Amino acid sequence: MALPKDIFNILLCVFVAYTTGTGATTILGMDIDKVANDAELIFEGEVILHETRQNSNTGIIHTYVTFTVHDVVKGDFSADTIELKFAGGTFMGQIVEVRGLKIPKEGENGIYFVESTSRDLLNPLIGWSQGHFIIEQELGERRVRTIDRQTVTDIQSVSSIPSVIKKPQAIIEGDGDVAAGVLVDSSSLSIERALTVEEFKNRILDLLEN
Repeated sequence: MALPKDIFNILLCVFVAYTTGTGATTILGMDIDKVANDAELIFEGEVILHETRQNSNTGIIHTYVTFTVHDVVKGDFSADTIELKFAGGTFMGQIVEVRGLKIPKEGENGIYFVESTSRDLLNPLIGWSQGHFIIEQELGERRVRTIDRQTVTDIQSVSSIPSVIKKPQAIIEGDGDVAAGVLVDSSSLSIERALTVEEFKNRILDLLEN
């Protein structure tokens, strides 16, 4: 027997709260080589629209984010905009939140590593925070930061490190941790060493070519 929508939504919220707990969602850590190679699409873009919708059959709430696509780093994509679906959101007073899932904000500029443009995922960005980077104007240059605003100072391949000495994959938090090989610095003195957008994209292209 199908559940009434109100009961379904209550159970959904309980399920999300139970599975994510009071802290951020934990996911498997990746290296930046795998993030880049496993992404179906990598693009630079800007968030221009948020729209929260509720599935009429299941009652599940999602936030649909529309991006203007400024540059495609990887993937077969030629449209000017793309819409990605993220789990959760606020719809007619109902709030569903997946802890650790940071939905790109309106007006945000960034570089996005999309796991799949067609599969139904909680977060379409591969590795959650590991595939989500912010672009900010600093010192006259557009520079790259992580989603928790640490400056990205370098991208280094780790694929050539022998498996016997490579650090094993760790469980990380999905709302801020970065992939192995992404070097970051949270100090204010690191701004001048932060990668520009073009430097960041060139580092990713180098990973894909090697």
